[in-house]
Amino acid sequence: MLDSTYEAWVNAVRDAADIVDVIGRYVSLKQKGKNFWGLCPFHQEKTPSFSVDPQQQLFYCFGCHTGGTVYTFLMEHDGLSFNEAVDMLATEVGIPRPQKSENTEVTRHFSRLQAVMEWTQEFFQISANQYAEIFLGYLASRQVSEAARKRFELGYAPKSWNALTQFLSKHGITDAEMLEAGVAVSRQENQGIYDRWRHRIMFPIWNHRGQLIAFGGRSIEPDQEPKYLNSPDTPLFHKSTVLYGEHLARKFWRQGRRPLLVEGYFDVIACHEAGLGQAVASLGTALSKEHARALARYSKEVDLLYDRDQAGQEAMRRAFMILSEEGVQVNRVTLTSGKDPDEFLREKGLSALAESVERRIPYFEAILEERLADSPRQSARAKAELVEGLKPFWNALSNPIEKAGYLELMARKLQVDQSILAQSFGLKQGNGHISPKNRHNMERIVSKVKRPSYDVYLLALLVRHPEYVGKVRETLPEWILEHDLTPVLDNLEQGKPLAELTSQIDRMETQVRRLVLEALAYDGPDGGPRVFEDVMQAIVRQRDNTRWKSLIARLKQGEDSPELIREIQALQSRLAQDQMTRTSAPWDAVRIGKEG
Repeated sequence: MLDSTYEAWVNAVRDAADIVDVIGRYVSLKQKGKNFWGLCPFHQEKTPSFSVDPQQQLFYCFGCHTGGTVYTFLMEHDGLSFNEAVDMLATEVGIPRPQKSENTEVTRHFSRLQAVMEWTQEFFQISANQYAEIFLGYLASRQVSEAARKRFELGYAPKSWNALTQFLSKHGITDAEMLEAGVAVSRQENQGIYDRWRHRIMFPIWNHRGQLIAFGGRSIEPDQEPKYLNSPDTPLFHKSTVLYGEHLARKFWRQGRRPLLVEGYFDVIACHEAGLGQAVASLGTALSKEHARALARYSKEVDLLYDRDQAGQEAMRRAFMILSEEGVQVNRVTLTSGKDPDEFLREKGLSALAESVERRIPYFEAILEERLADSPRQSARAKAELVEGLKPFWNALSNPIEKAGYLELMARKLQVDQSILAQSFGLKQGNGHISPKNRHNMERIVSKVKRPSYDVYLLALLVRHPEYVGKVRETLPEWILEHDLTPVLDNLEQGKPLAELTSQIDRMETQVRRLVLEALAYDGPDGGPRVFEDVMQAIVRQRDNTRWKSLIARLKQGEDSPELIREIQALQSRLAQDQMTRTSAPWDAVRIGKEG
């Protein structure tokens, strides 16, 4: 942990700075209820969804989900480092930095965390040799060459709950350092720690400077969940700013190659095997604004090569929207077999993958052709529906010449008068400017953001009723692990002040931070114990349904083991029983958003 004097100083500066005043210099804020609202400075919008909570000293955008403390805002908006943001505010509020050299302390602290990473990597390499039959056997099944295995320094985490933590302890690493570095997990109620990864192929993750900062683990068994398990966000590692393979890809970007975005570790490795060293992947999360800005600094054109399944196509759509907002031209690469790059490489070979990348086409053009192929163009109604479906993609484009070109292309393909099509897209005749459409007022927005998901609502209940935490630990242990909520629930159960939780926001993993911020922002009714039970069961139902779909997919692919059939039947029975017994009244009374 950081020096307590420095930590106390950071907290004192944050508490002394009025977040409304600071953000108000950049954003026009108007009070509505207990919060202040304005247009988000981090994404384009016409109706305010950006909220500042003066009581908890937090901000959150319900549109792009950016949020955090006043430090987060300054870091995101002004491009400051954490230390720069603290120093700037400290000068304003008149709280001088402690006399002890913070630089020395921070350097020592980060050196220790770096040591944890290096020792952990050595352990995974030792384990790969010790369990070579498992390790090399799996990589052979994925046709990963020895050269690629060495270039990406792949390792293995054995089937053990404490092999890594014991190894690190022998090398002088403390439990606190293992937890902060993200290689270990705290047991419930702080009863010791255990290894984060078990029986997984391990991928070291480097930052753009080639420094080892995190790990990702891929399951080996088909029923092992989750399939991919990454390090949580740590002082060294922030998922939203790191791209896997970037330390290798930057050399190719500087040579003029377009960045190639793929979905996973093995896809990056497959691309490198095919000579496509410009390939990178985001790490267990959707492409972020930070990723897009980093890519835009190297190239104004990016290629996307994602899986053809629904999840892959949705991830590609989001990436297109975010990259377009940064002024990047987005191309789509399609593999003829519909496989992911890793599978395609194994089936078709190196040259076929490289040739497919060269056949890229602009993303909007690809979507247009896809929709046209699926739509009966003879029907006027079908044309109108097709145009409506294309509007979000067209609106995301930032280049007016490109937008005009696609407008002309759509008119020609659909055989529709271009001026009528322009009106449909909200363009004024004659000047090409988009007419403003303020469809929602502030009350509608506030009403909308008070309709959280099950996950958000359950955490909001736990903030209000810490006595529920024990029941959640008992009923939803996988939910807690999935969202990395053990430290948050420990704080609540131990009765620590809410201010202590909010002070940790900046250090939370991106997805955890979003969940916590939305839960803290919720100010609607809690519905009582009946709704609490109802929501817990809804989350159980969601998890069962997701698991059932995964098993059915395996069944359709030809897997028909007795264990698989039994699990499918058990889940079907449980879901059917739940459908018969569930009641909607308590949940509906709170007006929460749709399930799933």
